[in-house]
Amino acid sequence: MQLRAFAYHPDYLSALPGSTTSGRVLEALPFDGRELGAQCQLARPPIPEFTVLGGMMVDRIDIGHLLKLGRSFESFGHSVRLIGRYAIDRLGYARGTRLVMGNALVGRLLRSLQQRGVTIWTSAKVERLLGDERRIDGVTVTRNGERYDIQATCGVVLGTGGYNDNPQLRHRFIPTSVEHTPRARTDGGLQKMALALGAKISEIPGASAFWAPASVRKRRDESTAVFPHFVLDRAKPGMVLVNRHGTRYLNESTSYHLFARSMIDATNGIPGFLIADRRALARYGLRMIRPGGHRLRRFIDEGYLVEAPTLDALAARLDIDAASLRETVARMNAFAQSGIDEDFARGTTAYERNLGDPGVAPNPTLGPIDPPPFYPIRLYPADIGASTGIAADAQARVLRDGDPQQPIDGLYVAGNDMQSIMGAAYPVPGINLGPAIVFAYLAAEHCATRA
Repeated sequence: MQLRAFAYHPDYLSALPGSTTSGRVLEALPFDGRELGAQCQLARPPIPEFTVLGGMMVDRIDIGHLLKLGRSFESFGHSVRLIGRYAIDRLGYARGTRLVMGNALVGRLLRSLQQRGVTIWTSAKVERLLGDERRIDGVTVTRNGERYDIQATCGVVLGTGGYNDNPQLRHRFIPTSVEHTPRARTDGGLQKMALALGAKISEIPGASAFWAPASVRKRRDESTAVFPHFVLDRAKPGMVLVNRHGTRYLNESTSYHLFARSMIDATNGIPGFLIADRRALARYGLRMIRPGGHRLRRFIDEGYLVEAPTLDALAARLDIDAASLRETVARMNAFAQSGIDEDFARGTTAYERNLGDPGVAPNPTLGPIDPPPFYPIRLYPADIGASTGIAADAQARVLRDGDPQQPIDGLYVAGNDMQSIMGAAYPVPGINLGPAIVFAYLAAEHCATRA
């Protein structure tokens, strides 16, 4: 793995003792997917709306340069190299081969497997775990219509992404108000097999999953785009979130996990209406709508975006209370002048201020919601990963229900199949991927001692 530390990236809960503003957040360095040859296609493509020009992946550094394309020679050169590389890629590949963020991590690990001659099976389904409640010796797999019993010399590691799309487990753990997700689908099948063998599943109050607000749109191919609103819009000046009563009910600059958790907990919190004025939309975008606000008519015609010349017209089109909406916007405009959000303390922590616009004072997250027209989109809470999962020890061994001192021999768990070490908290970015890597490593290390 090749990682870099962000020079400045405050912890999400930056007001707590022990938090930091730098050095903790790690990001994978870009990786050249051409090194993988034909297996580059095994790296799952990102959400299309996360890419530029129909498939070019970008990280935060790239986004910064693209936004300053016409204002900086350095950014112009960086952007030209990016786009030129992507244009060449598309002559021979179905996607861009410059992999960043999670794709870069996956690509580099995949290359390591190639170099070690590891056999990789895709389109393979585990039908059952071989063994009993005391010891697991392998798995039965079907692939391309063939059935195989595979004996495990070292052990079996559960790492299938969690329970979130298993109907029974989802009904048990996820509120019915949460209907959308941007993550890869996972049905919890191996977790259910482990539970049938006596594995313990963790149940921490309020810790069934991690959350993010998301907007939803039908693509032209009739598939559904679910876009998580992590960092780029909701805390920017000139934006406010209201409910069906036209009132605020949360701090728009808080972490995406707490933001969506507040939506779930609030009465009339779903959907929330994230409203931007004309200037904010043009300067920051409104997620599936990029900065500059181009091709707005398409988004309006599709129903993703609403446009209104006045607050009263906006209230009528969203069927919310006009008087309350006017009062909410008036309060926000006053807060923008003073720099103090008297209702929800928006922009008071290092993390929250980092999400704002550093060129805006006195509070980088607050700006007047004016001039019109006004543009709202609907936000929904989405589950982005399971925090409830199979209980494990420090070697990632699956623990038994009722007898946690006796792990199931030969059975390990990592990733979102495992209970989160964070419980109900989401203190920093990477709390899903970081522990997944660490406990997969610990599982492999312990497996090797059994061989």
